[in-house]
Amino acid sequence: MSFPGRRLLVSAGEVSGDRLATEFVKSALSVRKDLETAGCGGDRLAEVGTRLFLRQERIDFVGWSGPLAHLPRLWLDQQRFFAAAARWKPDSVLLVDSPGWNRPLLQWTRKRGLPVRWIAPPQLWAWKERKADYLRELPVQPLFAFERPWLEHWGARVDWRGYPRTPAPLSSHEGTLALMPGTRKALWRRHLPRFAKAAELLGLPARVAVPAVPSLEFDGFCQNLGLEWELSPSLLRRVQGCLAVPGTGCLEAVRHGVPLVAGAAPGRLDGMLASRLLSEGSRLLPNRVLGRTLAEEFYGEAANPMSLASSLETAIVRAQDFREAREELEERLGPSTFSA
Repeated sequence: MSFPGRRLLVSAGEVSGDRLATEFVKSALSVRKDLETAGCGGDRLAEVGTRLFLRQERIDFVGWSGPLAHLPRLWLDQQRFFAAAARWKPDSVLLVDSPGWNRPLLQWTRKRGLPVRWIAPPQLWAWKERKADYLRELPVQPLFAFERPWLEHWGARVDWRGYPRTPAPLSSHEGTLALMPGTRKALWRRHLPRFAKAAELLGLPARVAVPAVPSLEFDGFCQNLGLEWELSPSLLRRVQGCLAVPGTGCLEAVRHGVPLVAGAAPGRLDGMLASRLLSEGSRLLPNRVLGRTLAEEFYGEAANPMSLASSLETAIVRAQDFREAREELEERLGPSTFSA
């Protein structure tokens, strides 16, 4: 898809979306020197010259309880964002991930007749009976090939170009654990203590893997738990195992051949809603991409330190399975032409 005009409105409402949007904008700028970008995002987008009308931290929530607790403020932020975008007068729109935030923006865009594309569109495979007729005739670019049937069922124009990634060398499997508690505050506050306890039960040292330099609050939280953090691309090259919340971090761990166990323990409201709304089957990306169960996953009360430690111990014994899965996983992730 080419973007007509010079002004591209970009909307990426979370850390992973900010990374994807940045790669796309960098690629676009390499062939369109006159391109101007503005919208919603984080530090990465700002670093490549995107003018931010709204910082992604304002809308980066987990589950349903987070947005509900901030609904009035979110509505006001949305109206301010729409007003700023209207004054800027974009020629086309790029949506990235964040369906809760980007779906109203899609309606706003269509009312103005602007060309629009959605990268990492809603993960329809993860939901029971979720209607998505708003995707009809919309150009979408999913991250994974297995998402195509769900998107095509609702009439989206699917353009899959592989999963965006950098090389992932095989881990040297040193006697350290990587803890990946997620990038959102609600996630790491809830999960990092239990991951740390599981590492303690295993008797192995642990470090926290983060995709980017974290906030001072996160750094202080790690220190209170006696943990140090390190950027995940370097840490995953030399760890013996990994505990993570479900997400793209799990995919990266398996790409490095690291034995993995995933766990998520949402709050009471989110847990009740998840049990009613989420689909059956694995919610773990490596398992979904491979079409089989490679890594164990635990949810709710089952995601306790004892269960996580016991399962990871077994996964470490099965380390060869994770090493052998790397080549199959890379093949299923497709070509690396995501932002081309």
